[in-house]
Amino acid sequence: MSDAGTAPRGVGVVVVAAGSGTRLGAGIPKAFVDVGGRRIVDWAVDGARAVPGVVHVVVVVPPAYVEMPIPPRRDVDVEPDPELTEALYAGAAADRVPVTVVAGGAERSDSVRAGLAALGTDIDIVLVHDAARCFTPAAVYERVIAAVVAGDRAVVPGLAVVDTMKVVGPDGLVVYTPDRSRVRAIQTPQGFARVALEQAHASGVHASDDAMLAEECGIPVRVVDGDPLAFKVTTPADLDQAHKLLASAPTLWVIGGLPGTGKTTAGRVLAAEEGATHLRVDSIEVALLGAGIDEVTSEGYAALYAVARDQLRLGGSVVADLVNPIPLTREALRAVARDAGASIREIQLVCSDAAEHRRRVENRAADIPGHRLPTWADVEARQFEAWPESVTIDTAGLDVEAIVRQIRGRVPEGRG
Repeated sequence: MSDAGTAPRGVGVVVVAAGSGTRLGAGIPKAFVDVGGRRIVDWAVDGARAVPGVVHVVVVVPPAYVEMPIPPRRDVDVEPDPELTEALYAGAAADRVPVTVVAGGAERSDSVRAGLAALGTDIDIVLVHDAARCFTPAAVYERVIAAVVAGDRAVVPGLAVVDTMKVVGPDGLVVYTPDRSRVRAIQTPQGFARVALEQAHASGVHASDDAMLAEECGIPVRVVDGDPLAFKVTTPADLDQAHKLLASAPTLWVIGGLPGTGKTTAGRVLAAEEGATHLRVDSIEVALLGAGIDEVTSEGYAALYAVARDQLRLGGSVVADLVNPIPLTREALRAVARDAGASIREIQLVCSDAAEHRRRVENRAADIPGHRLPTWADVEARQFEAWPESVTIDTAGLDVEAIVRQIRGRVPEGRG
């Protein structure tokens, strides 16, 4: 680690997912239990990869699971258009953070050591995170990282306790009652200057968390604020809480496709039915031009990302209506959902009947003052890459009610 306050070369995250999870009683390691259509470990990995500054994630799993795929990873090979600004691709880099899967050991500390050894040499700060805390907000990661960057060698997130705590002896009698105001329930990720974590693990002893090893080495450990969402899935009641959390999360509906496929018409109806905010990139771009911007490239998308993130963080769902033509813009929207703790549903609309599609394009009337509608030649020339990971709905011959029924009935829910 360099001088306090100096930006690190890189942040690495060791996601510990090697436990058996016997208290959950699922019959498989708890990190591989399904929550909302995805495994607990997938949520945890996705969350870690979305944190600014993270350049490598190592997942430590039971030996039998080393060959597991990592569904959250979506490689993005398209290079940004040099004529567009960086804002268009905000958040897309998170999905290029490499993920390495290694086998864990008999004890938790053995697993952390295996993960630490697998991190790249460019890592100065290491976060150790329990996969079972799969919904930990990015803000918790960021507080831990900031404290390490500022000079602390070991940092843990913690929550104040609301119950009176008792220390009990082996005979069942109370030894003493600690001052509750000074007690914290410790969570993860726990962050360390890499050299400090390596020092803490050099003894080869075992502990229930890495901060305990640091304490035994005489390394001061700072506590920063944790978050109730960083709860640990350990028991069936915790798993039920995780399911309920996903069920109550706001949703980012992303409706993309070429002009004339029915995005705006369907988006308006869907937003009304869902009680969601309808965000249309055309409206934003026209407003920016009216405000004096000579040419709008990525600015409309960047503004939509920002407004969508704010609405989702307030707990409201959003229907984003935009062409969404290339993988990088789609990754940016996934990052918006991740940042806001929202689920995301991705829909690509197409019209397989070229004559019908052309009729729609040529017979539309502008409903935004100052908006120049694209011609059929514009649509044919428009850059648009297929969106195979989304649900694709062919709108040829369908009215808006039928399109929306298909959207609502066919789209699986995911998290960013």
